[in-house]
Amino acid sequence: MIVTVLGLGLMGGSLGLALRRASPSATVFGCTRSETRGAMALERGAIDQFFADPVEAVRDADVVVCCAPILSIPEQLRAVLPGLKPGALVTDVGSTKADVQRHCTDLLAGREALFIGSHPIAGSEQQGIEAAREDLYRGAMVVITPDVATASEKVAMLRGLWESVGSCVVAMTPEEHDRVLAATSHLPHMVAALLAATLGQPGRRADLPRFCGAGYRDTTRIASGGVDIWMDIARTNRAALCGELKAFAAVLSRFIEKLDHESFSDIEEILREGKTAREAFVHYGNNANSEE
Repeated sequence: MIVTVLGLGLMGGSLGLALRRASPSATVFGCTRSETRGAMALERGAIDQFFADPVEAVRDADVVVCCAPILSIPEQLRAVLPGLKPGALVTDVGSTKADVQRHCTDLLAGREALFIGSHPIAGSEQQGIEAAREDLYRGAMVVITPDVATASEKVAMLRGLWESVGSCVVAMTPEEHDRVLAATSHLPHMVAALLAATLGQPGRRADLPRFCGAGYRDTTRIASGGVDIWMDIARTNRAALCGELKAFAAVLSRFIEKLDHESFSDIEEILREGKTAREAFVHYGNNANSEE
């Protein structure tokens, strides 16, 4: 099988490393606008061959993986359309699915190639081929979003690709994916960013970071992620993200009201709700991991 990875940053580079380690019979081609990045991907063993021309990069590919910011994925696909061979499977690694899948499916209308969205729930606040690592996808959840009419053998091919690098694969509709991830991923990032922005407001004492312990560092770590990536998420999952932020704001408003009125028994109840919910999440995750 030949897999072409379009974009050789953290996600694309890590996928190349993982595929070449897990599937020695697979050939991984890479394409990126930066020849320096391509050379580094070759040097690190993430790809077997580098192509500067995206059309040439996909000519023999059985699977094409678009690894680009969400709003750039359709354009990335558009650029390789002349080179896609009949039967090629195209996927991506974007964090939102409905908008991307609609555009990419439209682009492939009337062609023999097929698009199925993928979202590996893995990553890092670090970026670039320098940060790529072979185990990024090991143990990660990957959501794939086939349409109802998608051929079962293509779904099995995509599932097999992600399982080969150690991921656990779940299928759902693009819309369901976006609702779920708004709660579990997009809301936490925005809250972390807003918390960091609050403590970083002008007028606070300059040595405030000296008094920030592990709690602040752990809670705001993900706020270091690329702003461009999160702007794409906000644009393509606006409605679901707004809903989750409003739900969070309602809980926060309730807490502020109780604190303002010195209703400490109610505050204790809210804090216990949070502690119980956190423990339930951890317990569920531990049980899920032990069953794999």
